[in-house]
Amino acid sequence: MSDEARQTGKAKEPRIPGRLASLRRRLDPALRSARTHIAGGIRRLAAGPGATAARDIRAAFAHLFQSPHLGKISLAGLATLYLLSGVFVVNPGEEAVVRRLGRVIRPRVGEGLHYRLPWPFERADKVNVSEIRREGIGVSPPEHGLKLHPPEEIQVLTGDENIVNLKVIVQYRVKDPADFLLRVDYDANPLIRSAIKHALTVVGAAAQVDDLLTVGRTELQRVVLAAGQRTLDEYRSGVQLVNLTLQEVIPPKEAADAFRDVASAREERAKAINDAQGYRNSIVPEARGKAERMLREGEGYRADAINRARGDAGRFTSVLDEYRRSAGENGAEVTLYRYYVEAMEKILPRVRKYVVDPKGRNERVNIRVVEPR
Repeated sequence: MSDEARQTGKAKEPRIPGRLASLRRRLDPALRSARTHIAGGIRRLAAGPGATAARDIRAAFAHLFQSPHLGKISLAGLATLYLLSGVFVVNPGEEAVVRRLGRVIRPRVGEGLHYRLPWPFERADKVNVSEIRREGIGVSPPEHGLKLHPPEEIQVLTGDENIVNLKVIVQYRVKDPADFLLRVDYDANPLIRSAIKHALTVVGAAAQVDDLLTVGRTELQRVVLAAGQRTLDEYRSGVQLVNLTLQEVIPPKEAADAFRDVASAREERAKAINDAQGYRNSIVPEARGKAERMLREGEGYRADAINRARGDAGRFTSVLDEYRRSAGENGAEVTLYRYYVEAMEKILPRVRKYVVDPKGRNERVNIRVVEPR
């Protein structure tokens, strides 16, 4: 097609102001050159073998190269693709950090469909904040795979000047994606290992070896977890420690026999204490029951003695009153004699009786005993 025909068929284009017009002026020569080379290649393909297929291709796409709006369409398509490159998706359990020219503008973008300015103006980095990750000290978690060097062990000097070897597994997750990306980089494991080692060294120096080997292990785990979290927070690592487990607390090989002897003695002591507590638990309730029974019997005897004493006192008081009333009429002797007779009636039936003649006469005495009716 000649320049005259191209000028005749060219429609009047609207004026494009600003940066787009400048960009178009720079892209139009490149687009014209590309169109010319593509058209020439199709013509050369049509002139050689397989000209029939080439003619078909040229017939199908020739109208595109003859269109006066090809530059606009290409530019609009490229601009659309460039703008759509800023669309990104945050999956469930993830959060994204959006940075503009390196500065964080949106530190926590939740799940869903979002948009940012295309590269190189903005970028979005996604971090899995729901995943529980693991790191080992003295032991390598299975998910870390095989390593060239064995895991580094840690030895702790306790407060009673003993040395123990520790193997620790710590679980963590990302709590602040921005701090995790910008301050920890891609690998948080070295920082976590250093924080836990520091906490173990400080806390272990104040503990006793017996506590670490027995009942104090749970408390040590809690204190070390809190101390390690404080260290990570000071560095603004964006990491949250979830759990810490002391897998092994063992003495060095050189002192293993001595520690086993101590452990055996500790078990024997615990067994003796348990036996003593069992005996106490069996004997103390029995003794308490016996003491309670004796106390109840004493209280009953006391109440009975008090009641009898009160009854005797009441009878004596009544007799005394009667004696005082009859004292003026020679009734006192009668009253005393009556009580004397009543007392003898109670006593004489229970004893053997002998009658002695005061004059010493050896005479047969006929005593008739009259039984009361």
